[in-house]
Amino acid sequence: MEDESAHGVGEGFLALPEAERHSRRWGTVCLADTDGIPLPIRGVPAGAAGALTAALLPDTDGITLPLKRELLGVGAVFTEKASARGCESTGVGVRPANGRLTDWLFVPSVGRLLGRRVLLEVHIAWPACTCGFLATPGDCDLGAP
Repeated sequence: MEDESAHGVGEGFLALPEAERHSRRWGTVCLADTDGIPLPIRGVPAGAAGALTAALLPDTDGITLPLKRELLGVGAVFTEKASARGCESTGVGVRPANGRLTDWLFVPSVGRLLGRRVLLEVHIAWPACTCGFLATPGDCDLGAP
C-alpha cells in the first residue's frame, strides 16, 4: 500500500544551497543534476506540518532494492529562493516548532546524503492540526477531551 501522506517533490542529487553553507542554519536542501545544476522542486505542500525525507536511489548498477527513507527534518514545510553554483534554485525545508535558529534539518542525515541521488519527499503529519502548526502550545484543541 502506498503512503498517501507522502508527496514526492523531486529527484536528483541532494545539494545544500549556498546561503545554507554561509549561514550554517541547515534549514533547506535543493536538488541538482549530475553537473550540479539545480533541478526544480515541485508540489511542496508549504505551510503543512510534516517530515522531509530523502530516499537514496540506486545509481546505474541496475540493482533494485526497496527505498530506505532517511528523515531530514520535522516541522512546518516551506520553500524559499536559493542559489546553487551561481544558478537560481528552490530550497525546501522544515521550520521546527521550538524556534531554534540553526540545525532545522538533521545535519548528520543531510551530510551523509549530500551529493547522492535521492528521491525527496514531504510526508504530511497526521492528524493535521487545523489551528496552524506554529500555534502556541495550548492553543491547539487537537486531541482535547
